[in-house]
Amino acid sequence: MVQLSVILPTYNEAGNIVDLVNAIIEQLPTNKTYEIIVVDDNSPDGTSRLVETAFKENSNVKMVLRTENKGLAYSIQHGINLAIGERILIMDTDFSHDPKEINPMLQLAETYDIVSGSRFEPSGGMEDKRRYFASWCFSWFIKIMLGTQLQDTLAGFFIIKKSALNQLDQSKIFGGYGDYYFRLLYFAQQKSISATEHPVMYITRRKGKSKSEFIPLFISYLMAVTKFRFQLWKS
Repeated sequence: MVQLSVILPTYNEAGNIVDLVNAIIEQLPTNKTYEIIVVDDNSPDGTSRLVETAFKENSNVKMVLRTENKGLAYSIQHGINLAIGERILIMDTDFSHDPKEINPMLQLAETYDIVSGSRFEPSGGMEDKRRYFASWCFSWFIKIMLGTQLQDTLAGFFIIKKSALNQLDQSKIFGGYGDYYFRLLYFAQQKSISATEHPVMYITRRKGKSKSEFIPLFISYLMAVTKFRFQLWKS
């Protein structure tokens, strides 16, 4: 029985992915069985080839190459559908999510169905203070619009029990970019799935180029939450 599946969605992360996988393996408890699933959207920088070469002797690391229906949320969903672990860990692949937080989050996961890394818990935060403030404001906007309980509604660094995830209709959750997460939290709350937050500090990307520009991303999230709220009113 695999206890933990780590899902790592990638696009042009050749500068980070091998170091990240090694850092994750180093942090995972030795008494837990695991698999690491790298889901790559056919990166032109050779991300998938690097993973295959670096971890060809490690059967716990699996490389999945996607060439259709690309996008962050769909990559995560693809990895989830392949995962066989009792719990699933999702995290970004640019080192903004610190692998050192995995162990304390796993400890909380013994009690809760969802453990969400939060920038807005005491001792959490972001190196980019401008983005931190904007993210805090927008997360509160989502909380007001949807009535969600967790503070960081766009975190994307979380552990969830596979049994809890199987209670949710993935077709209503996965799509777009990071906006899938507030939909997941909303539907999980409707199912009374237990959740808590663990403070995390987001580190600014050290290598490679960000796939998200702040203002276009903010607009897309605003449109996504407004559309979702309207759909809920109609249903």
